Amino acid sequence: MAQLQQQPTSLLIGHVAPVLTLDNQEWMLASGSEDKTCRIWDLRTNKVHKALTGFESSVITTAFTPADAHTIYVGSGNTIYTYDLRMESLILNTAQSTKTYGGAEDEINQIQVNHRATYLAACDDAGDVRVLDLKSHKWMRQFERKHDNIAMTIQFVPKKDLQALSGGMDKLVVAWDFYKSRATQLIDTDNPQPDGVQSKQLFNPPFVHSIAVHPSGTRAAIGLGDGSIQFLHTSADPPTAPSTSEEVGAGSSKKSKKKASSGGSGKNSEGWLLGGRLSDAHASPVATIEYAGFNPEWLVTSASNGSIAIWDDRSSRYESVQQQQLLQELVRKQQPPESLPYGRPLQPMQEFRTRDVFERVNCISTGKSADSGGSKKLFVAGTHPRIGEKSLQGRIAVYHL
Repeated sequence: MAQLQQQPTSLLIGHVAPVLTLDNQEWMLASGSEDKTCRIWDLRTNKVHKALTGFESSVITTAFTPADAHTIYVGSGNTIYTYDLRMESLILNTAQSTKTYGGAEDEINQIQVNHRATYLAACDDAGDVRVLDLKSHKWMRQFERKHDNIAMTIQFVPKKDLQALSGGMDKLVVAWDFYKSRATQLIDTDNPQPDGVQSKQLFNPPFVHSIAVHPSGTRAAIGLGDGSIQFLHTSADPPTAPSTSEEVGAGSSKKSKKKASSGGSGKNSEGWLLGGRLSDAHASPVATIEYAGFNPEWLVTSASNGSIAIWDDRSSRYESVQQQQLLQELVRKQQPPESLPYGRPLQPMQEFRTRDVFERVNCISTGKSADSGGSKKLFVAGTHPRIGEKSLQGRIAVYHL
């Protein structure tokens, strides 16, 4: 693979951004901020295209819509604001929002629009998951609360209009079928290691910080607070040996492909199965995880300690299952885990630290530029001390492959 440059090609200096959202259609990047503003960056010029101001709380989450290239949703406090980026003014305040949606019991942590741009899902500090019908502009009826702590993240399942996965500080991943108006599955990420195997869970519990769902809608990766990555998959997409990945992908039956894409209404939903687990993916909580916008077979992860890794998704899924089976066999035979190769962490294709650029990394986003070369880009938002000062300066670093 091409190597990621260790130094960014450019730095966007601005506010402290806890969230980045990339619109690959128009090559716009939205950065929410703790200073109660949101900025839309034009990545073709590396300049601010719009500044959204006047929010009463920090901007924690943003979402573009696949329906067009000019609409953005911004979550601040318990309210979602909609903006039309075609408006002439460079600075837009909340009074210029085209629509607002309130009603959340507590602060909203993440929003996402589904692939058909028909629904928007939101999760909040109260543990609630809500769905907005973007045609009627009304919330669907409230669903039974399944998270008994903060719901941190929610992601629609691609090709399934009304299915989603949410995760929270209760260590649960909840599978939702909004067509059926209920949760269909609860997956506990608290997976204690057998005796003799060291675990970081005592100090960093496996809270669910982020979820990435593959564009196929048949597998997912969960970023956890203990630095590990838990893989999920459906029966249509089990972990397979890397050497046969192309063969398996090409040989998928029409029936399987139909099953994977037929769930627009949610009627044909199938359960999620636990796959392997990368127990030593990072030395600190996994803050952000996503399938790369320039290659969905690469999984990009970042941790709060500033480390960023790029994984071969298929190899990682397969090898983590093999290690898990080996560990179970050792436990069955009452052999110490260190007596066999288990315990050597699986290695990413590439890993680097951003300590010379950031003191703290908040989030990442990936995409492929719209220019003729279509270069692969990685965007990293974080903070760094100002020169000669102790205060932190917000930065967005742009790396390319």
